[in-house]
Amino acid sequence: MGSNIDRAGKEPVFKQIYAILVSEIDSGVYGESRKLPSEKEFCARFGVERNTVRKALQILVDEARIIRVPGIGSFIRPVSAEPGSACPGRTQAAGGQRGAGSIVLLITQVDYLHSPGGESFHYKLIHSFEKRLSLLGYNMLFKPVYQDGALTNTIRGAAPGGIIFDSCNQDIFYAEASRFGLPCVSVNHYTPLFTSIVSDNFNGAYRVAERLIQAGHRHVAFITGKSNHQTTVERLNGIRSLYSRMGLSIKNEYLFPSDWTFNSGAEAARTILGMKKAERPTAVFAFNDDLAYGCYSVFKNQGLAVPEDISIVGFDKSDRYAQMFPPVSTVDVNMNAIVDYACWYLSERISGQAPGTCARIQIDTAFCDNGTIKNIS
Repeated sequence: MGSNIDRAGKEPVFKQIYAILVSEIDSGVYGESRKLPSEKEFCARFGVERNTVRKALQILVDEARIIRVPGIGSFIRPVSAEPGSACPGRTQAAGGQRGAGSIVLLITQVDYLHSPGGESFHYKLIHSFEKRLSLLGYNMLFKPVYQDGALTNTIRGAAPGGIIFDSCNQDIFYAEASRFGLPCVSVNHYTPLFTSIVSDNFNGAYRVAERLIQAGHRHVAFITGKSNHQTTVERLNGIRSLYSRMGLSIKNEYLFPSDWTFNSGAEAARTILGMKKAERPTAVFAFNDDLAYGCYSVFKNQGLAVPEDISIVGFDKSDRYAQMFPPVSTVDVNMNAIVDYACWYLSERISGQAPGTCARIQIDTAFCDNGTIKNIS
């Protein structure tokens, strides 16, 4: 199979690769296995970077031509399969079509879509789940629950095929879902009751702290999240692990708990500016991008330049503030992989094709250096 890439042409290379793969998929090039070559193999074949291949494959995912299973590979969706058939060689579950309009509940304890200070990460996550589940043939019902019995009433009223739990929920809600015996998956929070899809928060934060130390920063402020959230604990543990190895310690006055919102980041920035200039941190590591940009806005309004006067790093890779601020250095939690894996697994559980045993699936993170860390060493 040749590359057939016109690098001097007007059509972007990733779209040319996409068109080639569509032609090959439609003509049955990949045979009975229906498994596509790896990204590495495509890179070698077309002579391009991995990001170019991923753009082409993402179009195929969005068009429901393929399903990408992290750690396993990319598979062509069988033409004869019902909506929701996630992998080749799987038979339709007894009792009707997989997907076919059935409901999947997305449960949270915070109404992110209607909270004025909601996290941008969850806006994007919720819409990503809605889009992916729709491609699999499901209708998603987003439902915040706040009190004991609320989930039971929702389950009885909606009769869902499965449940996705978003982030930290009270144990009573996990227990309620377990009593119904429904297929469930948890994202952004580990629970031993269900398979959980989580980001590698520990190593993501470890790498940021390491990058800051390499740049010479020994006085770093940390704007953390809610203390009872696993993401907060895991990110702090990653930082503390590195600091312990380096013989450093985190100053209590440089720790700023928050509720994850833009306003919390702004409040922390005002506290930092209230410190004596000689005692101020040289860098801020915020545990999400909302906090980072809230901090950035206050510094900017008070005449501080980033990173010339103070460095800033976030987490989650949000594009919510792209029209207002330059991008900050951040950590990409690979949301597409979280959503794809969770939807694939839940669809397989609903169809009876995946085992009900529980596992912790950890998704790799990647540091995105957008130039907001100044080297002061």
